[in-house]
Amino acid sequence: MESIKTYKPTFRTYSVKAGREGKPLPIILCDTMGLEESKGAGLDVEDISSILKGHMPNCYQFNPTAPLHTESHGYRKSPAVKDKIHCVAYVIDATKVSIMPPKLEEKMEVIRRKVNLLGIPQLVLLTKVDEACPLVKDDLRNIYNSGYIKDLLDKTVLNRCVVQMEEVSV
Repeated sequence: MESIKTYKPTFRTYSVKAGREGKPLPIILCDTMGLEESKGAGLDVEDISSILKGHMPNCYQFNPTAPLHTESHGYRKSPAVKDKIHCVAYVIDATKVSIMPPKLEEKMEVIRRKVNLLGIPQLVLLTKVDEACPLVKDDLRNIYNSGYIKDLLDKTVLNRCVVQMEEVSV
């Protein structure tokens, strides 16, 4: 079965502004490479702890076979509050939930537990719900009445923290 491929091999942070010319908001979005089912591919579960605790520097180049450690270049030994993660958002394609490999689900469960232990809120952004369900494609308000979407949510290991979305164009 084909794995979910990752596109960003670096850890990046992005400041958020109030509108195009607005002032910076007290929100920073962080983006990582994605998860993959095979060991040594995609984001390493050990790197998750470094990200959550604020040790990972911006623009860090991931190495799936060697996670960040205390002697790595740029490792933050004493991260500030602004460097730490205060909410984790998982972005999952609704059209791929039913074909998610078991090994990938196991990885996600390990990550969910790590995040829980740190007391960090979690949510799932379920994208492409309109492509996954014809009822929802006809009218997005039908999302809460869709048995198919409910079944998808029940299948995900992160089912208690899901926010459903149609595809958003920026």
